[in-house]
Amino acid sequence: MKPSATSAAPIELSAADTENMANAAYVRLRESIIQMELPPGAILSEKVLCASLGFSRTPIREALQRLEREYLVEIRPRRGITVTEVDIPTQLQLLEMRRTIEMRLLIRGTERASEKQRRVMADLAGRMDACAQAADWRQYYALDAEFDAQMDQAVANRFLTAAMHPVHALVRRFWRMHQGSDMLAEALRQHAAVVRAASQGDADRVRALLTDLYDLNERFMRGLLS
Repeated sequence: MKPSATSAAPIELSAADTENMANAAYVRLRESIIQMELPPGAILSEKVLCASLGFSRTPIREALQRLEREYLVEIRPRRGITVTEVDIPTQLQLLEMRRTIEMRLLIRGTERASEKQRRVMADLAGRMDACAQAADWRQYYALDAEFDAQMDQAVANRFLTAAMHPVHALVRRFWRMHQGSDMLAEALRQHAAVVRAASQGDADRVRALLTDLYDLNERFMRGLLS
């Protein structure tokens, strides 16, 4: 039977539209995992995610594949999709990477930042201090993401940026689990000091403050292990 003249033609999305939808689904899922709305060990369903987020199956599937590459979900054929667990050995491995790659990114970004970027970083440092004092963790993490974006632009090295991108989510999720701890409050204050030093173009101080921050992180993690 021929379709009637009033029948709606199937909507065909362009490759760009499909990519944009997949990226939007990825951002939504990534944030839900970081904020523990999808907690470690949660079993995910493509069908349920499509219904709850309002995306078709293709962008959801592409988003999940990207999240798997970033160690936030595990996809096992015939066994399902699960949100990865948060464990200390993984965080210690990430910390080892941060002492080298993140250190290089932040130092080079500090050295290369424009005056405009430094003014933005100075504003972020003040707002981060206020959030740390008010225990506004969610807003602090949003400001931290803004700082990362400024540093990525300043360093202008896509390889350093790509290496650190998955690390940020895994680290933020770990600290999301420890909100309210004295250790987290101190770590955020120290991190805000790093941002302020970067805004001043002081690479040596950034290096010293980061080393202290990494040491603080490691003591806390090893304390949890013991």
